[in-house]
Amino acid sequence: MKRLAFLVFVVVMLMVLAMPLTARANDSLALGGQVGFIATGAVVDIPLGPMAVQAGINYPLGIRYIEFLAGGDGSFVDDFLSAFFVVSSDITFPISLGENFDLKLGLSGIGLTDFQSMLIGVIGPAVKGEYWIPNKNYGLFVNLNIPVMVVGVTDEGTLFESDPILPLLGLFTTTAGVLWAL
Repeated sequence: MKRLAFLVFVVVMLMVLAMPLTARANDSLALGGQVGFIATGAVVDIPLGPMAVQAGINYPLGIRYIEFLAGGDGSFVDDFLSAFFVVSSDITFPISLGENFDLKLGLSGIGLTDFQSMLIGVIGPAVKGEYWIPNKNYGLFVNLNIPVMVVGVTDEGTLFESDPILPLLGLFTTTAGVLWAL
């Protein structure tokens, strides 16, 4: 746990030191959609000075697809996921790598919640590439997530767990999508 705290501290300090390099190809609010195994849905990207915050409400399309291929009737997934929404969020620092391309580094989280009594998900570093089409108000992005910690918040308390296998979940939490600047 101490190593993880130290790693988070080092990453945050590197981002703060890189702030003079940061720029944003498009500095307005952007709405869009993303596609991923666990998170397929709508997103909003909000610039906040040298940072950008992205939040999304999603659907677990990949889980439903696997169940469909397996010939399931939907009862298992319906019983488990019917009361939950998939939410995603990122806090990143954009670094301009060209007139139309930003590389964003920061923290990301994806979780299941019922918006009342429970949230369970994963958090970790994120690397996001955004390419804004020249002379257009839309762009493409890929958000690579590297989960390093499981977080659970319930009425009974808070859980923070880490496991060396968690970064492999990045295969399922990575998303790609389109943003439209307003």
